[in-house]
Amino acid sequence: MLDRRAPRAGTAALLALVLGAAAACGGTADDGDGSGNDGATAGADSSGSPTSDTGEVTVSPDALVVDVTIEGGQVTPNAERVEAEIGQQIVFRVTSDTTTEIHGHATPEFSWAIEPGSSEHEVTFDEPASVTVETHDPDRTLVQLVVR
Repeated sequence: MLDRRAPRAGTAALLALVLGAAAACGGTADDGDGSGNDGATAGADSSGSPTSDTGEVTVSPDALVVDVTIEGGQVTPNAERVEAEIGQQIVFRVTSDTTTEIHGHATPEFSWAIEPGSSEHEVTFDEPASVTVETHDPDRTLVQLVVR
């Protein structure tokens, strides 16, 4: 007997894959445990949406600090692998000569509007994650966060 459910299930899986790839914006986010939820917290407001944490951030002694410089079209760091622990505060200290955006492909995604000058932004993860953090002007991968 022919099972007609299999093609529909395959079509649904293919559609989910295509939509997920289209939403990735050129990067990938894989939490390492297959759950699809990497537990990112980026200064969420009461609605649970990420907010911009411009200004001064209180940095804990065990925080991981990532220094980001955007100057004259050059960006550092450049696609470096950075390891962090679950629950560890990760602080991005940004010095920029241009307006841009930094965002991470996490669940939920997080983003920060960057203005010329210096700013600090923080994120933590409640679960294992592999998250690409990038800037769009210029279009560069800053770091690949690996949270364990």
